[in-house]
Amino acid sequence: MPISTKEIDSAKLYTVAETCRLLAITEQTVRKHLAQRRLIGKKVGRRWMLKGSEIQKFIGE
Repeated sequence: MPISTKEIDSAKLYTVAETCRLLAITEQTVRKHLAQRRLIGKKVGRRWMLKGSEIQKFIGE
């Protein structure tokens, strides 16, 4: 079950795995949203990182 936006720390960086647990979707779906620019993230090395505020915006849409 997805959580509310209040439970997400807007300043924290979340991995794809953490984001999929927060949104209750698969890692593949999170990566698809990143590719389609629905979710905004930064690539750190080989790993995607998503800011909590971006996840909150995504939930609010």
